[in-house]
Amino acid sequence: MVNNILEIAILEMIRQKGEEAFSPLEIIKWIYPQDWCHFEEDILAVSAQMSEKGLIGLDMNGNIHKA
Repeated sequence: MVNNILEIAILEMIRQKGEEAFSPLEIIKWIYPQDWCHFEEDILAVSAQMSEKGLIGLDMNGNIHKA
């Protein structure tokens, strides 16, 4: 369930940011402002999976961008 929420949040942030790359941590700080540190591993794993599927792009620093 959390992964699905994170996938949706990643796609929404991409929609909002357009061509601007952003850190995956921005997403978890946005949706879990007080408990974001508990979701660091989850967001990194989900972003890697989405990148492997070609749904998003990841730069060398791990920042997310439009595929």
